[in-house]
Amino acid sequence: MLSGTLGVIVPLLSGFLVGLMFGYSQRSALFIGITLTATSVSISAQTLLQLKKLRTREGLALLSTAIADDVLVILLLSLFVAFTDESGASPSAGPVVLRMSLYLLVSGAVAYGLLPQLALWASRQPVSEGLTSFVVIAALAFAWSAEAWGGLAAITGAFIAGVGLARSPLRDTIERSMHAITYAFFVPVFFVSIGLHTDLHQITPSVLPFALAIILAAIIGKLLGAGGGAKLAGFTWGEALRVGLGMISRGEVGLIVATVGINAGLITTEVFSVVTLLVLTTTLITPPLLRLSYARNK
Repeated sequence: MLSGTLGVIVPLLSGFLVGLMFGYSQRSALFIGITLTATSVSISAQTLLQLKKLRTREGLALLSTAIADDVLVILLLSLFVAFTDESGASPSAGPVVLRMSLYLLVSGAVAYGLLPQLALWASRQPVSEGLTSFVVIAALAFAWSAEAWGGLAAITGAFIAGVGLARSPLRDTIERSMHAITYAFFVPVFFVSIGLHTDLHQITPSVLPFALAIILAAIIGKLLGAGGGAKLAGFTWGEALRVGLGMISRGEVGLIVATVGINAGLITTEVFSVVTLLVLTTTLITPPLLRLSYARNK
């Protein structure tokens, strides 16, 4: 947990400071910092699986730290969206906190207590793929309600729905069906939308120093945050280094956070393009760095 917390705080501060250094407003710089806190552990987990190191001490720590990071990033993103309206002004905290708290309480109770039962009911209906249809509807409904009723990011509602459905005895069936429909439909549509938002012409020579600074902040932030947290938790230097290296990749999580930001007018197309470059760079360098760390250890 310490590694996950520091793995969010250090990149957040690093991105915030880099944003301020390059002349961005405090609001934009803070959101840039939030984009750096994201982690996509799928690439690292696959690499560790190929190296037969997934069930080592650092491999298990990497998975748990990534889960903690995901929860903290969703919380930070939700708070930022809730406390910043479209004009960039900050509404009074009282109504915002009350609205968020009520939504989280009600949606959490519904997801925890009702969704597993509804999933069982849907699976017994005499319709084709009734369970799959119900899960998709539930995810979209919770995502919509998070924005419409809770003033939060849509990803928060979808995450709550997933946590509730994870309690269902049909969890494995749901996971298999969602894997198929996600990679056959939702993931391609998502990456098409990313491509539409990305303008490579924005990566001009004048923007390159900012892009390089952001990429370095993203790499060093995770190494110092997640790796340093692992060392403080009692890991050896080598194990802590591998935890930090495994957390570098931003992947689809970073793109989701950036997409929320550009749709809400929190970042510009230029920043979004830089974040896309950051995601590509960190995704490409993480596997070879992990392999090199184990090779040197061997």
